Amino acid sequence: MIMNKLDVMALSRMIELDSQSGKLSKDLLEKGNTLYGKNPDYPKYLERITPDGKRSLGHWHDGKFEAEISLLFDSNNTTE
Repeated sequence: MIMNKLDVMALSRMIELDSQSGKLSKDLLEKGNTLYGKNPDYPKYLERITPDGKRSLGHWHDGKFEAEISLLFDSNNTTE
C-alpha cells in the first residue's frame, strides 16, 4: 500500500484562506450544499443559507431546522 504524505498544516492554511475570502462558502453553495452558521448580528439564532441564496434565521428542533426569520440579501455582494 502506497501512502502519500499529507501536509495538514498547509491544508489547514488553504482552508482558512478560502474560508476568510468567502470562496469556500461560494464553492459549497454552487455544489448544492446548504450552509449553517452563526450570524454576529443575530447571536440568538442560527443562520441557514441555501444554494439559491436565501438566508433565514432559526433554530434546530427535533432534528430539523425551523426558520423563524427570512433575511434579505444583496445578490451583488461578492464578498460573502
